[in-house]
Amino acid sequence: MNEKLYTVKVFASLTGVTERTLHYYDRKGVLIPTSYSKNGHRLYSNEDIFKMQKILTLKYLGFSLKEIIEYLSKNSTISLHDSLYEQKELLKKKRDEIDSIIGTISRVEQITQTEEVESDLLLVIIHSIQNEKNQENWLSNQLSDPIIEQAFMRHMSKEDKLKTERDLLNIVNKLQVFYENGNPPFTSEVQHLITQLNAILRKIIEPKYQEYIKKLEIEESSLYYFSFMSKGFQDYIGEAAEILNEKNNMSKADN
Repeated sequence: MNEKLYTVKVFASLTGVTERTLHYYDRKGVLIPTSYSKNGHRLYSNEDIFKMQKILTLKYLGFSLKEIIEYLSKNSTISLHDSLYEQKELLKKKRDEIDSIIGTISRVEQITQTEEVESDLLLVIIHSIQNEKNQENWLSNQLSDPIIEQAFMRHMSKEDKLKTERDLLNIVNKLQVFYENGNPPFTSEVQHLITQLNAILRKIIEPKYQEYIKKLEIEESSLYYFSFMSKGFQDYIGEAAEILNEKNNMSKADN
């Protein structure tokens, strides 16, 4: 009795895949047709239906085409049980990555809730949050625990930390506008913002601890984790801070 064979169109309908997918699977060696018609058309058997079930199941589990081919091969050296374990671990890792991204976006939404932020600054915030753990790991080898605690605002309540982050964002956002518009760092508006910035930084980190942080020299291999803003903008803020510091020192001397 001759085995029943199915054309590409019928086989696609039976298995729920597209004809284009079947052609692709044939080219890649994932599912090669059992036979061909006299005209060279692909023909599939009942055994191919069973094979397609396995392919779609493995694909659902996250197997790549290469892994599917290896598993279906008679010479496969890895059991399905071991493959499932590996796929589970990969999926768990992917889930953790997705959870981390969702957490980052949620935190950015909270921080920027009341502020209209430029795209570049938004990317800076995301970069900073993404690399917070790397920042902490590096700083932990350079600074004492009390400084780390303050640097990452662990001494604040959740509400205070969020408000502080929003206040910082508001000031930096305004400074960036002044910088992009070419306003000199010595103008009263910029100096006023730097004064506010210093007040917030003192609230976050005690001045005696700030001195330790200022002395840090970030290694080139770790610079990526701390590159929050363009060098031009960082220099602009630094220059404005120096001008304010000189003014304060002169004021103290006069008194």
